[in-house]
Amino acid sequence: MKRKQWVVTTLAVMLVLGMGVGTAWSYFTDSTWAEGSVPISVKPTTTITEENTPETKTIRIRNTGELTPVWVRARVYAAAELNPNASGNSWSGPIDSWYNYEEVLEVGEETEPLTVKFELKHVYDETENPEGAHDGEETNIVVVYETVPVTFDAEGNPMDANWND
Repeated sequence: MKRKQWVVTTLAVMLVLGMGVGTAWSYFTDSTWAEGSVPISVKPTTTITEENTPETKTIRIRNTGELTPVWVRARVYAAAELNPNASGNSWSGPIDSWYNYEEVLEVGEETEPLTVKFELKHVYDETENPEGAHDGEETNIVVVYETVPVTFDAEGNPMDANWND
């Protein structure tokens, strides 16, 4: 009798386990293929070109990245006695000392030139500056620029640059 009960119990367990075999087997044999790719994170790369004359510096920035359009802004640092004044098509500013490029800079594109002009705030005469201390001296003019990737809204329109991140 015990043997008959053991056989019935074993068959019941095998029946229960057997009902799940088809589902498990289909899970392990199913496969799907996807095409295309979506980059998770692509950092933009840019280069700057500067052309100098004694009174001006002309700046152009190129997006050399592979996938990401960017927003661009630039800032100019100069000696205290110089009065920098920048202008250019599609550039606005200064806003907090930054000049913002108003258009999205697509991959491979270059900004319109930003021309920075310099003037002495104070003109020295011979009594104030008998040795001509400012005549022919070189002055360092430093350009700093930064870029942020463009983000798009649900309709695909570019959103304003977020310079705080």
